[in-house]
Amino acid sequence: GRVVALCAQSLESVRILFNSANRQYPNGLANSSGVLGHYLMDHISGGGASGELPQLTGKPTLNSPNRPDGIYVIRFRNTHNGSRFGKFLRGYGFQGGGGVKFNLDAPGFGESFKKAIQDPVVSVSLGGFGECLASWDNYAEINPNVVDTYGIPVLNFHMKYGENEYAMLKDMAESAAEMLETTGAKNIHLSERADGPGWAIHEVGVARMGDNPRASVLNQFQQSHDVRNIFVLDGAGFTSTACQNPTLTIMALCVRSCDHLMQELKRGNV
Repeated sequence: GRVVALCAQSLESVRILFNSANRQYPNGLANSSGVLGHYLMDHISGGGASGELPQLTGKPTLNSPNRPDGIYVIRFRNTHNGSRFGKFLRGYGFQGGGGVKFNLDAPGFGESFKKAIQDPVVSVSLGGFGECLASWDNYAEINPNVVDTYGIPVLNFHMKYGENEYAMLKDMAESAAEMLETTGAKNIHLSERADGPGWAIHEVGVARMGDNPRASVLNQFQQSHDVRNIFVLDGAGFTSTACQNPTLTIMALCVRSCDHLMQELKRGNV
């Protein structure tokens, strides 16, 4: 075919490019910049809070899958028209939900205890997903000593969260607790322990877009600067994670790129 469109998931697309190295591109196909694999990002998560809502005890309940309890709190730190929050850059949103559980903290013994633990406790939780700042030092590279079931070398990952992400994590916990307290929640527990990179499964950024071919892998249409008939149409081209799930942005960028590709094919430029 005249065009190669990679859309294997960010990391797999980059692995294909690395493993397609040749004499012209010894460090990976379409990698004259040396940027391929760098600026790996995944959402920072693990910060939040949970609590109980005694005011709902004894109310009618619905169990899954008929219980519409999923919630989302949109980003409220460092918004476009809002005030600047001095503790960190960018921001996060909350995903949350509720449920009904046994009252395992009920007092008593014997028959009265057995009855008491069956009194439902209504719980609610908020968990943050925050933006991870792009860093050259977070990267993926080929491990020549480990191969998959097809004999193809796999990736090694080098990634850690920085001070900005950990400051955000702390604010996630404090803000979630404040929200729950306002609702009248009791027995609130805070979480400030970061989930490891990869936990959010929103890995992006390892073949970033940019105007400068010496500092990026793809142009604004996710087209390789080096090899003009290669397009990378997943999340590898992201320059920022933002704080939202990346799927809709991946789809929107893909539509734009495909429209551009169609026009380029008509013009005979590809």
